[in-house]
Amino acid sequence: MCMKRTHIFLPEPVIAALKALSEKTGLSVAEHIRRAIDEYLKRQ
Repeated sequence: MCMKRTHIFLPEPVIAALKALSEKTGLSVAEHIRRAIDEYLKRQ
């Protein structure tokens, strides 16, 4: 799959929560964000 880089701004608490989740699951922060966006788009 071809991916393009994009920049987003997130509040510090969200970044901290994503980093903690990443450490817990072994998935990257970017992967968690991609999965969350995919889920959101499926619901629209």
